[in-house]
Amino acid sequence: MWARLCDSRPVSCVLGKSWRSLHSPTLFTWARALQPRRRHWPLFVLEGDACGNSPSLSRVREELLKRDDILRRLDLGAGSRNQGEKGNSERRISELAATSLTPQEDLEGMCRWLRVIGSQGSLLELGTSLGVTSAAVAQLGWHVETWEGCPETLGVAREVWEALGLMEAIQAKQGDFRDLLKEVPSEARWDVVYLDGLHEGEATARMAQTLAPHVEVCLVVDDITWSSGMHRAWLALQDEPEWRVSFSWRGRGFLLKAPHMARQRFRLG
Repeated sequence: MWARLCDSRPVSCVLGKSWRSLHSPTLFTWARALQPRRRHWPLFVLEGDACGNSPSLSRVREELLKRDDILRRLDLGAGSRNQGEKGNSERRISELAATSLTPQEDLEGMCRWLRVIGSQGSLLELGTSLGVTSAAVAQLGWHVETWEGCPETLGVAREVWEALGLMEAIQAKQGDFRDLLKEVPSEARWDVVYLDGLHEGEATARMAQTLAPHVEVCLVVDDITWSSGMHRAWLALQDEPEWRVSFSWRGRGFLLKAPHMARQRFRLG
């Protein structure tokens, strides 16, 4: 319970390891990019394009938070933690946006981190939701493939991408993640895989293990403190031999292959 609390978003910000104490040049630069204070960011991030905070994307987020139309949700994961929903349900888009969109500060930090990895890259996102995260990554110049279980939710995401002129930059698929993964060619590779939308510990662990051969740089597991089962899965994944380095940041787990680094795990403040 204490370890799960320490990995949570509010507590890890206070008790986590300082970026100043990291010795690896790669981790040091990554951690600087993830910090909220502008003065810590790497210079090339400061000189780059907007990272998750473009005016057009901000307008779209505001519009989603005001939309009263109803979605018929097909949830193939663990459902809503707040409402206990699983399977079919109805929710207002504004309510879904308020509970499922990545906090703006976190989204900007993730985009700065991706910018550090490269000005261009490839990301696979499992859990499209309303499409804001994939839009932010596509605006960086990265190629994005995103999977979503709910047809109507994906429809709203497509509206978002069309409004932002990103339809050509994002490849989207609808279906059960397990079925979609069976269609992935063995040679397929992504720089970063962002695993969200399951929220079930055993299913998340199995999916992460299956995705491992397709990851070039890092696999990110969202909501590692969503439940005790999710946190147990996160702790178990850190022991897998293919992940030499692991750290948590604001309730997310980062798994790196990093063959050139010493084995280590930590929480980033």
